[in-house]
Amino acid sequence: MERQDPRLPKPSEDREIDYLICQTCMTPSYVFEMDGSRISEAQCLVCGNDEPAQFSPGEETGSDQS
Repeated sequence: MERQDPRLPKPSEDREIDYLICQTCMTPSYVFEMDGSRISEAQCLVCGNDEPAQFSPGEETGSDQS
């Protein structure tokens, strides 16, 4: 079995997403459920949007910021 280098980035489905961005009002949303790498449920507490297709992932945990 081949060992993976721990310095390599994880596959995107293994990355933890801290928040989503509501595409209706561009507000971060912390109320969501993921099914693997797919957003299965999401709720924007600002505008009330609850359509998962109208959200995009925010920044990922551990991402480098300059």
